[in-house]
Amino acid sequence: MCGRYQFSAAESDDLRQIVRSIQKRCGQDELNFRIIDGDVAPSCSAPVLISRGDKVVGDLQKWGMPGRNGHLIINARAETVTQRSLFRRSIAARRCVVPATAFYEWDSSHRPYLFTVPGSPLWLAGIYDCVEDVNCFVILTTAPNASVSKIHDRMPLTLLRDEIRPWLTDPEAALALLARAPAPLHCQAQDGQLTFE
Repeated sequence: MCGRYQFSAAESDDLRQIVRSIQKRCGQDELNFRIIDGDVAPSCSAPVLISRGDKVVGDLQKWGMPGRNGHLIINARAETVTQRSLFRRSIAARRCVVPATAFYEWDSSHRPYLFTVPGSPLWLAGIYDCVEDVNCFVILTTAPNASVSKIHDRMPLTLLRDEIRPWLTDPEAALALLARAPAPLHCQAQDGQLTFE
């Protein structure tokens, strides 16, 4: 479930602004070596939004938290994230937003489909923690909406742009957003032959 997504700063003013924010905080050289423009896979460093006091800032974090037996955890279920000891502290105080231009899901025949919001970035709800001095994030998943349910039984918890700040800064609003159904998405098979809403 949500094992790969796309990030392309060229796609949006919002995404370019996030990259500039990271450049200010991390420095240009650091950014050039660590940011991926294109497909993002688990264990890669990628842009996220976090809160610093009342400000929303860009940060670079590694996708995936180490779990038992060295297994990399890249997703957490929105329905149970408040109950799991591994995630309880993060959902309470370390929420993030993962900006993306698209995400992939695979059907039961292992065919990839790309999900987008035409003309707009996707904002994926996430949480993070510091593990061995490295900030690591996971993407929250939820039951699929009608756009995804034909392909997969889970999907990332997507936020609307005006839900970013409440997700990051307001614990009560964040809990309410955990239970909300994501907005419709555009879906396209990667062979280019099937498109539906």
